[in-house]
Amino acid sequence: MVIPTYNERGNIEPLIDVLQKVFIKVPSKWEMHLLFVDDSSPDGTADVIRKKMETSKNIHLLLNKEKVGLGGAYMKGIAYAIENLKADLLFEFDADLQHDPELIPQFLQKVEDGADMVLGSRYVKGGSIPKYWGLMRKILSIGGNIYTRLMMWDREIHDWTTGYRALRPWVFAKVKDKITELKTYSFQISFLYYARKVGAKVAEVPLNFEERKWGESKLPALEGTLKTFWFVTKTRIFDFFHSRFFRFGTVGFIGFVVNFVFLRLFRSLGLPEVLAWLFSTELAIINNYIFNNIWTFSEKKIAGVGKTFSKFFQFNLTSAGALVIQSIMGPLGVKLVGVRYDALVLAFVVIFMVLPYNYLMYNLVIWKTWKFPWAKKE
Repeated sequence: MVIPTYNERGNIEPLIDVLQKVFIKVPSKWEMHLLFVDDSSPDGTADVIRKKMETSKNIHLLLNKEKVGLGGAYMKGIAYAIENLKADLLFEFDADLQHDPELIPQFLQKVEDGADMVLGSRYVKGGSIPKYWGLMRKILSIGGNIYTRLMMWDREIHDWTTGYRALRPWVFAKVKDKITELKTYSFQISFLYYARKVGAKVAEVPLNFEERKWGESKLPALEGTLKTFWFVTKTRIFDFFHSRFFRFGTVGFIGFVVNFVFLRLFRSLGLPEVLAWLFSTELAIINNYIFNNIWTFSEKKIAGVGKTFSKFFQFNLTSAGALVIQSIMGPLGVKLVGVRYDALVLAFVVIFMVLPYNYLMYNLVIWKTWKFPWAKKE
């Protein structure tokens, strides 16, 4: 159990006493240890820990020469525990008695059931935040977590900022080089975000969060929330610009330009409206096939002359829906609003009808990154 400390002298003895009593209830297969990571507290926190080490072999101390902050202390402590104490499981745990030690057996059970990370969650049934928190603090805590959940789009996680966690060493090994934000609650969100990206299975245990017994919180609520808001926002924006959907949308926009230019060209040559829409749409489909193959779905790129042409034929078949949609809805829209608004008609038809249809077909049929729910397992 990795426990960062800074000026926690008054908490150390009661915390250790409570934890040691809980350890007795833990199944014998687990050998519980405490690793305190102290940022050279001027109040003598390290001295209290050293005194307790004299009578307890499962207590350890890692002393930082300078203050590295909460995230930095956890990162150093977890690395030390894995390398020097050969830890099979790591806990993040506060020294201020806000985390309920009695939940430790539940955390361990979740791990034994297959979880790679376990979170003490305040926002699941059975969990809570202190009722006597001020209104603004409640708004910042609850609102910040709701915003993070919405932006991260992960329904399985209810508490992104909780500091009460357990994790397997492989998770830390996979994400340690990705973490750059070590201050405020952004550290916890960043760690969990990357853990999910590398495939960590996450479980939650209801946590009734308590107020500090002694001392004051070291994380200003407003400052922490603002930094968290910015971290979550910029992370998801970055993800979007590197997502397949963004690449798909970009290719779709290029296809839109091709479609529009040739629609005007064919119409100027005197082709009937339906044929003008049909031919310009087919050219856009050719554009989409080429660029989606070499960029959007590059990891599933179709290679070889024979396969390329056979897939292109299949691509046209699946795109028949787009041809039908545009060949019918395009002329109908122009008839309703007038030829001079054909660009708006085309944009409406492409964005709200063609793009959703194409994205579904490309993922389910052409490049097969998704599967139909009823498809047989290979």
